[in-house]
Amino acid sequence: MIIVLVTGFILLNSPIFEVRKVLVRGNNFLDEEKILAVADIDLGINIFKLKTADLTSNIRALPMIKEAQVARSLPSSVVITVVERIPLGLLPAKEGFMKVDEEGVCLAQAGAGTPGLPVITGVQADQAVPGNVLVCEKLQSALDVIKELPTGSVANLTEIHVDEDGQIKIYTTEGYQCRFGLPQNIREKGQILQQVVLELRRQGAKINYIDLSYAGQPVVYYKNCVKAGD
Repeated sequence: MIIVLVTGFILLNSPIFEVRKVLVRGNNFLDEEKILAVADIDLGINIFKLKTADLTSNIRALPMIKEAQVARSLPSSVVITVVERIPLGLLPAKEGFMKVDEEGVCLAQAGAGTPGLPVITGVQADQAVPGNVLVCEKLQSALDVIKELPTGSVANLTEIHVDEDGQIKIYTTEGYQCRFGLPQNIREKGQILQQVVLELRRQGAKINYIDLSYAGQPVVYYKNCVKAGD
């Protein structure tokens, strides 16, 4: 008992175990300073007095953070490891746009034209504030499409619109409209769309829209005429 008490006293009072460094790992979007501010770990505090569960909970409260872990690295360092939420699209909000991830979690304000993040329209987004989770079938349909499309196709998108009946329209940076249909066979349709857009670029063609409502052979409606695609 005496040995245990003496050991505990030494661990809790020795300057060897005072926190001298806090490391943050896994953050790509969120500034390290913001994570450290929320963690609020005082340098010089005894490392064994830290309540790591509370610190982890505080960090997870940040909208951009999906998972977090706070661990002691003896004798004097603390390591914060985070998994960030990855934005998939932009929702029109009261003030500009709101980044949203695959689970419908609102992350942060953003400007229009953020590279790689298409604007999602046709979705009610009155509660689009950081930290809120938007539960909406139409929004989830749009997010599913963005998530399943080939990376090259997503980079070329400006907007995804969801109609009242759940039909989806996609708009590309060239101004092409693609009638995507229901969010089914998304990966197959995405690969076809990528090929069609590349061919239209090569041709320099002017079109009304591309119809991919049904997986398989696309139909391209050219301006002033109608033509079935290859």
